Amino acid sequence: MLAESLIALAGAGGTALVGAMATDAWQTARAGAARLFTRGGAERQRAIAERLDHDAELVARAAEPERVRQALAPAWQVEWEALLAERPELAEELQGFVERTVAALPRAEQHWTQHVTAHGHGRAYGALGGNVVVHEAAQPDPPAPGGGPGEAAPR
Repeated sequence: MLAESLIALAGAGGTALVGAMATDAWQTARAGAARLFTRGGAERQRAIAERLDHDAELVARAAEPERVRQALAPAWQVEWEALLAERPELAEELQGFVERTVAALPRAEQHWTQHVTAHGHGRAYGALGGNVVVHEAAQPDPPAPGGGPGEAAPR
């Protein structure tokens, strides 16, 4: 299983990649993504390149490009997760890709909102622009020694 920090990084990668689609930053982002995916073999790289072009065209033709980007980001997160599962040593390169891509985006595309909630005793990781923010659910205070139900509290 992929570490939570790598899953968050893959999410940032997906968000940055689709954020660049149909912007002036696209060709640079496309080249960077394709370069990272070459590590997965020539066949995979060709398939990824075709998909990049197809998805960018969907965004460019959309009446609501942001809605299309939001729909595509999770799929690209899955692609990045698969690549990192096979080649975890690429995490640093993916982090650099995210930082460069976000920096190259038009100002309007650099600001995203993401809601991450932890439930129970769980942890939730969110990544925007390469920053991983950890949210933990509130933990109840541990019971005082000897202060449980039916026990007298120490004096």
